[in-house]
Amino acid sequence: MRPFASLILAIALVGAGCGGASDRVVVAAGTTVVDSGFMQAVIDEFVESGGAGEFSLVGVASAEALALLDGGAAQLIVTHAPQLEDAHLAEHPGTEAVGVFVSRFLIVGPQGQTVVPSLSDAADAFTAIAAAEATFVSRGDGSGTHGREIELWSLAGRQPFGAVWYVETGQGMGFTLQVADQRDGFTLTEHGAFLAASERLTITPVLLSDQDGLDNPYRVLIDSASPDEARRFADWLTSPAGSAAVLRVNERLFGSVVYRPSS
Repeated sequence: MRPFASLILAIALVGAGCGGASDRVVVAAGTTVVDSGFMQAVIDEFVESGGAGEFSLVGVASAEALALLDGGAAQLIVTHAPQLEDAHLAEHPGTEAVGVFVSRFLIVGPQGQTVVPSLSDAADAFTAIAAAEATFVSRGDGSGTHGREIELWSLAGRQPFGAVWYVETGQGMGFTLQVADQRDGFTLTEHGAFLAASERLTITPVLLSDQDGLDNPYRVLIDSASPDEARRFADWLTSPAGSAAVLRVNERLFGSVVYRPSS
């Protein structure tokens, strides 16, 4: 499914979930934090702590989440596409953004792969994949993950787009991981989403020399038209209570800190 079509589906799902409730907050978040189960668990923590309002969560690419916020179909979004976010903020001075947590990206590929030399950095890994014309599966959907992938290809000095070995799914992280696994290919993935799917996969993380360029910051964006319930949730996310809840969810879902609070 191409990005525009999935945006239409997202809007339909949001509309179906609202049921006409005036205090319902639609949260649009990157599929990485939705596929991992993390975002829903954080919302549940807020509600259980006494947070007001009802919440519906929809997982979309960051570009789509920004469009939903712009169109009023979402009242709060959680995204990880800094360039797209900055462009949106420049065009919408009434929108606020604040960092909430940070994860990291992984390059994953077939077990025992020999394409990427041990302890390469991320750009060298992409260079090696392109040189070998090894299957690489891209989300190709305007997500934060897709944006970081394009940056890494640029650092590697490669333009693989349109090559036979370069596969674009146009879909979310979970589906893209499945395709990479089925094709014994490589992909760029967010850590939490990979952990959530790892029991069903044979592909594994590629050992890199460092994590430079693979930090993955998330921000919450909210505009002046968003209801009070959305603003209270955003404030809670960046409060000590919200940070403590984020750590509890990490421990419950992953047994370690995958999404590190920004504050």
